[in-house]
Amino acid sequence: MNFPKSANISGILEFIKPTIEQLLNVSKYGITIDIRPQTRIRSKAQNDYLWAIYQHIIDFNEEAGLSSKNGGYLPDHLMLNFITTKFLHEYLKARFDIKTTTKLTTAEFCEYTDKIQHLMTEQSKGNYDPIYPDQPLQEI
Repeated sequence: MNFPKSANISGILEFIKPTIEQLLNVSKYGITIDIRPQTRIRSKAQNDYLWAIYQHIIDFNEEAGLSSKNGGYLPDHLMLNFITTKFLHEYLKARFDIKTTTKLTTAEFCEYTDKIQHLMTEQSKGNYDPIYPDQPLQEI
């Protein structure tokens, strides 16, 4: 259950008390209660930005491929003639050991997009020009 920061502690306890009592009555060994700070997951704007980065990488690779001896720039110097945003999404999640981007907090998501663009900048020896969102995407 999630409660807003403005929630009343007494109200929260009264709200969850019946559930706790019910679980204790039917549980063979007891119950586990996990209380932790609520975090925000990535926003739609962040998700849109991620997919814009993927498209930017594809566009950069196509433009660079026309003028470079190595045929373009892809992450980890992948040797592919055709690449899609969906492929990049799955490849980069695996490369950075991200199971899913939908569960990332806003801060984790910003870190992930920064890692992607840093990788591209590093591996293209500075030829890749990162893109940035029009507005800050991380909530404080």
